[in-house]
Amino acid sequence: MSAKSLRAQLTSGTQPRSVKGYWQPISLCLDEDAGEFLNVGVVFSYSNQVEVRMLDSFDRLKCLYDSRFNANDLMHYLQDIEEFIYRSKADLPDEIDTNIRLGERLFATGDNAEMVVSEFFDDVVTLSRPKGAPRNASFRYTSTPKLRDNVFQIMRQKMHIAASAIIQEDRFRLHMRSGNVIDVDTPLLSASAAGSIVSAWYKSPLVVEKNILQASSDLMIVASNSDRKASMSILVPDEKSGMDAIEYRRVNDAIHRQLDRLRYSGVEVIEAHSTDALANDTIKWWEGRVA
Repeated sequence: MSAKSLRAQLTSGTQPRSVKGYWQPISLCLDEDAGEFLNVGVVFSYSNQVEVRMLDSFDRLKCLYDSRFNANDLMHYLQDIEEFIYRSKADLPDEIDTNIRLGERLFATGDNAEMVVSEFFDDVVTLSRPKGAPRNASFRYTSTPKLRDNVFQIMRQKMHIAASAIIQEDRFRLHMRSGNVIDVDTPLLSASAAGSIVSAWYKSPLVVEKNILQASSDLMIVASNSDRKASMSILVPDEKSGMDAIEYRRVNDAIHRQLDRLRYSGVEVIEAHSTDALANDTIKWWEGRVA
């Protein structure tokens, strides 16, 4: 929690919170000539897990860098950084790249990891909030790495040893019919089925389409080079997600263009508006397909 919240807790005499760990700001240098690092995210490490939130609104950066700034390129770059952090978990380096680094590890505690990250994000990532805007906007994106971690946790709780048999923490080495070998991203895999888990909980239609296309590409390679049935579990926003009507319509149209294409290709599409519902529906689909 932030210094302000910590003082408030000490004053009120409340008991220690349930999640404890260390938070770090994530800083990026966008102008190598100036050498200035700006905070673009926050990571909270706890119990060998991480919670991450990255900058997802770029109005202030557009003002700072005008035509030199490409929002889509930065969005994809920040997604790559977030994916790297989720893969690294407790083994985070001080410097991810020459222009991206993590700040000092500082103690933090809270009711849950997401609350801790959101609180520090509001404090240190000032680029996310245009002047005069409220501190807490209603929309919060959900990344694919975070979604997968949460779905995996629920699957392990409910499927027990069967979950371990199908969850692929690393990329799968596929022997293709042509004789070539390729590494593919298939987070769920058995002898009879292959599945992907994707988040479309973003405001950007371009990011949504990229996520779905990237996941479906590997999924279709596996399906076409084996006798496995393919499924895609996708978290889709609803009208209560915090987007305005125009944003929601654009994202929803982009999602269903891609999902219609997948269905026509024979992929089973599993849609849900919450992580719990998506995990439960995914578990139902995989029943009988574990072996």
